[in-house]
Amino acid sequence: VYGEGSGEIPTEPDKNTAGVVAMEMLKKAGERCGLMIRVYKGIRPGSGLGSSAASAAATAVAINDLLSLNLTLTQLIEAAAMGEIASAGSPHADNVSAAILGDLTLIVAREPLEVLRLKLPSNAEFAVVMPEIKVDTRLARSVLPRQVSLSSMVHNIGRAATFVAGIALNSVEVMGKGMMDAVIEPARAHLIPGLNRVKEAALKAGAAGVSISGAGPSIIALVNSEKTSTKEVALAMKDAFGEVGIRSRPLCAKPGGGARIVRRG
Repeated sequence: VYGEGSGEIPTEPDKNTAGVVAMEMLKKAGERCGLMIRVYKGIRPGSGLGSSAASAAATAVAINDLLSLNLTLTQLIEAAAMGEIASAGSPHADNVSAAILGDLTLIVAREPLEVLRLKLPSNAEFAVVMPEIKVDTRLARSVLPRQVSLSSMVHNIGRAATFVAGIALNSVEVMGKGMMDAVIEPARAHLIPGLNRVKEAALKAGAAGVSISGAGPSIIALVNSEKTSTKEVALAMKDAFGEVGIRSRPLCAKPGGGARIVRRG
């Protein structure tokens, strides 16, 4: 394992995201061969940006091609989801589906798995800031409420519908209105010092919406690139973290096309 945070990542196959995916795929394919997997991490582990999902998705796509398994996209997602056991404690397809398919994905059903891919507006970009603090994924999940009030549920369902409606309407602004969370974010806010200050800075700089990315601690803001500089939003969030004494790294991103084979041999 090489790249960002590689020293923190176990290399034992049964404890490594890529290793778990590989073993699962070999088992299901009835293959009795050995594999050497080299992972270069471009996403820091524990950042809330889908680091483990990226490794799981890349491994699933690579092994499917290497062994000519001809798996469907749904089967690839199911295989990659098993890798999340190593990092999150349970298999889930939320992040790996987006990593494999690209753009935005919706989990319609889990048993059997059904996933929808939605293409984001061409002017949708993302400003991200990665603070130099750690939030353990399992801890971030443990603080979530087991019961939710009816009003909070109604709020979040409405916002989720608004976000998807924004995609259908090709409106980044409407999508941004759907990023207001009444359940998950309030429960995790205490894990990220300066969260509200950073969110306010992003919105003031012109972001359409802002939220914790994944389990955190990274913060992600949705930007209409035709009206606002994504870089300026990212720098505004970086400065806001700096005001509470936390160093951070700003990033700018565009929707991607998903995992793919870049080289053979």
